[in-house]
Amino acid sequence: MTDRERTDVGLKPLSLGQGSLRIETPLVLAPLAGHTDRAFRGLVRELGGVGLVVTEMVSSEGLTRGSEFSLELAEVSRAERPVGVQIFGCDPERMGEAASMVEDMGADLVDVNMGCPVPKVTRTGSGAALMKDEVRAGALIEKMVKRSKIPVTVKIRSGWDSGSINAPEFARVLEAAGASAITVHPRCRSEHHRGEAAWSVIRDVKQAVSIPVVGNGDVRCPESARSMIEVTGADGIMIGRGALQNPWVFRQIATGYAAQPPIEDYRHLFERFVALLREHRPERLVLNRVKAFIGWVTKGLVSGAKLREGVYAAKSVDEVLSVFDEYFTKVGTD
Repeated sequence: MTDRERTDVGLKPLSLGQGSLRIETPLVLAPLAGHTDRAFRGLVRELGGVGLVVTEMVSSEGLTRGSEFSLELAEVSRAERPVGVQIFGCDPERMGEAASMVEDMGADLVDVNMGCPVPKVTRTGSGAALMKDEVRAGALIEKMVKRSKIPVTVKIRSGWDSGSINAPEFARVLEAAGASAITVHPRCRSEHHRGEAAWSVIRDVKQAVSIPVVGNGDVRCPESARSMIEVTGADGIMIGRGALQNPWVFRQIATGYAAQPPIEDYRHLFERFVALLREHRPERLVLNRVKAFIGWVTKGLVSGAKLREGVYAAKSVDEVLSVFDEYFTKVGTD
């Protein structure tokens, strides 16, 4: 590969919380429920390029009431750092207490989900529903900033629906309340993940505030990363589904090279993910996670459908490993 084939994205280190946290490469693994557990975050870290990883979203109610499930979701390790914990809720006191707990648990920042479109979250006034209540949203951030010393960041959408695109004005409220950075997923709540991300909304938010703005949506390679930066002026990029399909995407963007990984790299990826899962989960849960993982990362892979078929039919983790061995042996001799 020649230097001419390299894509310079133009990323610079990012400082948050008045310089208390420095992210060398402003590429962020998005918080994705059911996917960005400790094993996947660790895997992405090992592959390189990512500057910050963030947990699955955690309920502030569950966390502050001592829910074992919530505490497990919020658990982070030194090897992941810098790492953020994303929380959701609508009660300022609970969110403030949760922010303090997250800091004590070792997180480098606490992120607030104000973009989740799922009804069971929005009907409680949390997630994207907060974009309809600027006063409450500001109060949440103010309380969290008072209760913790780590940076408080926020992830938002364009707005509640196409008739209420208020991200720039909403971002100003969050900045005034003390938020250290804002991530913008430029689809409204009603769009979920459908359609093309409206990068112009990220640009408008960037122009509306002075704190760092991270863009999220439709970045899957160095070329699209560069395009987002050029169009929006964003200070960083967050990637979610693109990382599920291609866990190497952060390294590719950071280095500027988007070459397809060799087949042996996939073998290491699959086997390493299983090993990381086994460190944190019982076998029955490992099996389900591997099946979900394979469903994403094998899209476009040679004989990927056959591999998925074998993995989905497996009744144990050891059987999955046998399927991997058979697959890579066959592919390597074809």
